Amino acid sequence: MATNRSTIHFYLFCTGILLMMVGFLLSRALLSIGMIMVIANGFLQSDLKERVEVFKKDYLLLGISCLFLLPFISGLWSNDQSAWLEMMQDMLPLLLLPFAMTIQKGFERKHFLFFALIWVSLLFAGSVWSAAHYVSDQENYQALYRISKTLPTPAENDHIRFSMAIVIALLLWLKLEEWESSFSRLIKWCCRVAAAWFVIYLHVLGAKTGLMGLYIVVLPLFIWQLYHTKRKQLATAALVAVFCLPVVSYYSIPTFRIRLQYVLFEQNNWQDKQFAGNFSDVNRLASIRSGWHVFQNNWLTGVGYGDIKEEAVKWYAANASEIPSSQQFLPLNQWMLSGSGAGIAAVLLFTLVVLLPFFKEHWQQNKQALAFVLFMDLVFFYESTINDQFGVFLYCFFILYWNLSIRPVKQ
Repeated sequence: MATNRSTIHFYLFCTGILLMMVGFLLSRALLSIGMIMVIANGFLQSDLKERVEVFKKDYLLLGISCLFLLPFISGLWSNDQSAWLEMMQDMLPLLLLPFAMTIQKGFERKHFLFFALIWVSLLFAGSVWSAAHYVSDQENYQALYRISKTLPTPAENDHIRFSMAIVIALLLWLKLEEWESSFSRLIKWCCRVAAAWFVIYLHVLGAKTGLMGLYIVVLPLFIWQLYHTKRKQLATAALVAVFCLPVVSYYSIPTFRIRLQYVLFEQNNWQDKQFAGNFSDVNRLASIRSGWHVFQNNWLTGVGYGDIKEEAVKWYAANASEIPSSQQFLPLNQWMLSGSGAGIAAVLLFTLVVLLPFFKEHWQQNKQALAFVLFMDLVFFYESTINDQFGVFLYCFFILYWNLSIRPVKQ
């Protein structure tokens, strides 16, 4: 009976992961159901005592859970309780998912490989669907790119989160390359074709976050892996190709060229009042400045997560009134958002959590997992990632997924 119960819990865990992965692309409701299934399954298993012991000893798991607690406590001094509650609903997996994914009996390397392949396959299908829109109407989309629009994507057309998901898929592919003896030659080459397509698609999409992850994290790690596995000539060829890639893309991929030209135009006209309030990067920078202002004036406890928007709007009115209300974002920097909402303690805690994997031995021994952390830490500088459902999933689930897979656990 115990064996049957363990098997049921294992399949529920796997089903929950599958629902989350599919839900990210297709349905927020499905994503929520998958999260609830994994969380409930974790709390209902018979190994709670063992799970608690492992959880208490893993400071990364404890830290991720605490990322929810300080924003939650800030509700005590938040005037706008509805805004606070809405943010807490999106952030709740930070509290519960680490414990649910502390351990999972029966989860082995082959299952890690399986879900990595599922994620790569889903992102491949989603990116082909996205690119098909461009192929069917190139002139229209090239015109849209001139006004900072992008191709439609899965994940509710959130091209930034979708490009982040593709970078994660590429990092999982690099882990599969390291374990290439674990699956067939056909699967290996299918993954390589998918990875090559992802590189092309990221240039077609032109999302700056995806391109940053590609050039700063994925490609350097790819070259390092080639060099480390004694394929020095191939590593040298890949290094040359990386330097040529943006040039070739500029002249061969119109959307990439238009996107780059738009970014340069945007930077050149930042101070021009004729264009004031019309640029995404300028508005992003303004949001960070608003967060810094709110944090400076409320550094001890913050204003409460429910009141960040209200306080930021006051700053916009006084310092950036040309930016329309639809572009007056919450602070798009995770440190600034944490500090303006819950004070200096939240800033210090967040810093500790995002840096902790770099000091853990089993993370240091898994370069692809560490590269994921580096990528997310870079994104945190210009995105408040863990304050929306998609961002929470991409950060919280995948860091726990890596941790579960690379941390030695007695099963």
